[in-house]
Amino acid sequence: MAKSYAAEGNRNTAIRILNAYANFAETLVAAAGITSAQADAVARFYVKNKIAKVDPVIGRISVKHGAYLDREVILRAAAAA
Repeated sequence: MAKSYAAEGNRNTAIRILNAYANFAETLVAAAGITSAQADAVARFYVKNKIAKVDPVIGRISVKHGAYLDREVILRAAAAA
């Protein structure tokens, strides 16, 4: 039976997605001075509400508008998440 490379590719994509969330959470911590747990919640909140978009190919999360990275907005999202 031929070896399938699909499983390896899926694993790599999953790793890139996890790294994207981790990097975005670090950005939120640096921008707003929130805890890591709050940053994870805000990242999930942004993606769930389509404020941010995950690009699994390059492993990056980008927001629709830079205003979503303002401290006050992040703090409001942390309270809502």
